[in-house]
Amino acid sequence: MMKYNFKLNKKSYKENKLLFLRAGNYFVVCAVFIGLLLSSNVSAYTCENLYQSAIKEFNSLKASKAKRRYRSNWITCARKFEKVYKNCPKSSRADDAMYKVGNLYQDLYGYSNRNSDLDKAIQTYQRLIKRYKRSKMADDAQFRIADIYDRHKNYKTKAYIEYSKVISNFPKGNLSKKARVRLNKLKKYRPVVTSKKSSGKKRGDPVRVTRVRHWSNPDNSRIVIDLNKSVSFKGHLLKSDPSIKKPPRLYVDLLNTRLSPDLRQPIPINDGLLKRVRAGQYKDNIVRVVLDIESIKSYKVFPLENPFRIVIDVTGKGSVSKRTEISNKSKAPTLTQQLGLGIGKIVIDPGHGGRDPGAVGPTGLKEKDVVLRIAKKLELVIKEKLGCEVVLTRRGDHFVPLEERTAIAITQKADLFISIHANASSHKSIHGIETYSLNLSTDESAAEVAARENATTTLNISDLQDVLREIMMNSKINESSRLAVYVQESLIKGMRSKYSKVKDIGVKQAPFYVLIGADMPSILVEVSFISNNMEEKRLKKNEYIEMIASSIFTGIKGYIDGIKLAGY
Repeated sequence: MMKYNFKLNKKSYKENKLLFLRAGNYFVVCAVFIGLLLSSNVSAYTCENLYQSAIKEFNSLKASKAKRRYRSNWITCARKFEKVYKNCPKSSRADDAMYKVGNLYQDLYGYSNRNSDLDKAIQTYQRLIKRYKRSKMADDAQFRIADIYDRHKNYKTKAYIEYSKVISNFPKGNLSKKARVRLNKLKKYRPVVTSKKSSGKKRGDPVRVTRVRHWSNPDNSRIVIDLNKSVSFKGHLLKSDPSIKKPPRLYVDLLNTRLSPDLRQPIPINDGLLKRVRAGQYKDNIVRVVLDIESIKSYKVFPLENPFRIVIDVTGKGSVSKRTEISNKSKAPTLTQQLGLGIGKIVIDPGHGGRDPGAVGPTGLKEKDVVLRIAKKLELVIKEKLGCEVVLTRRGDHFVPLEERTAIAITQKADLFISIHANASSHKSIHGIETYSLNLSTDESAAEVAARENATTTLNISDLQDVLREIMMNSKINESSRLAVYVQESLIKGMRSKYSKVKDIGVKQAPFYVLIGADMPSILVEVSFISNNMEEKRLKKNEYIEMIASSIFTGIKGYIDGIKLAGY
């Protein structure tokens, strides 16, 4: 057997020891590198899985109307995307996930009507811009911030500033051109930059706040602020502060405005919702209108055009649809209440009036005169056959602002609101009957009809669409649509029984000023085209007027019978 000498001299031992140490370090480094490599692969895999899971939830939410009705589903989806950028802040999916969260809260606002959702969207977009400056989503986020201030918050000056950032911060972005278009539309809201030489003076004459009007009942109040030009404005709700003995207040700041001297005194209301309304020159260029609150549930602030005015609708905590209320025991019940039909009061609104003739026919017949005749005939047949109380928004040839017509229905606690109009078109051959309920425009012709009745342009109708998104949640949309169907079908059937060439244009939806804020089923009926020779001729005759009134009544009665059958 061979024998090996394992004896090592001192020098060779040291050399071998150094060699082994180096080898060991090498293997350790390799192990660490391999471990990091494997860890990186697992992390990337996990991030992608988180993102795909969130996308799946997002697609499911977008595809399901039922899911979108519940706030919890929106929040669940948003949290899934939040998990992506919180756990994987440096992944390629982080910026997109953050952008999706902003989108979700912005879209949720259309359902929730909560300003806090818009604020959450803005904060998320701002975080994206700050954290991921080079992201392809950064300019989109900046544009969406501007869009929120422009179309939802109606803070036009702030919107102008935010659109400007799209151009200055992302000049090569794909939204730069679109931002310039928006800026051009908002140029009158461009903030004025003063220099030392100008001694603080600002360009342009301030807009004058000319009048404050109000209508009230224990459930609803409507405040209207009249101005001589359009302005940017913002509303705030301040909760009570017992420490300084401050009651809750709702205030609206009107930018670049001056107050008329006769508006300096408070306007007492004392309707259970509001104590008073007061206006003051809060700053040199800001008028502040303050509503001192007694007790309210919710409020809406929105503008109307031609002339420009700002409407504030306030709803009480105990406000409910009168259709579901028990009859007032202090009065003898009406016939409809005895029958259990639940409709006690109907407000009929003859369109136009006074200085506003409405549409005018080929031989000079005026819409304002025709619809007043129809309204009075309809009033008689409702009282005779239903025993309901009927209120007309006007009984003579005088002008009533559109917002006042709705306010009458609200303060009268009406169960139904019927606005009557005669249609018109530049194409004289067009004729027929159509009935509308309040909603976003469904087609171009509907938008044109709304523009005419609102005395505005289709461009302003487009702007109004965004206002409506803040109002529609509490409107009687479905009931109004059902009432419109009953009335339209009854009109077509009734008129065709005696007249030829009666065209059914159908039931449509459009944003009519006169229907905004109504908390009862509300419709607008276009009874015929006064611009058409045949229908203008018919509208001059009592028999035709009576038939229209009778047919509208039959539709209302059918709707009421439907309520009874449905067990309301």
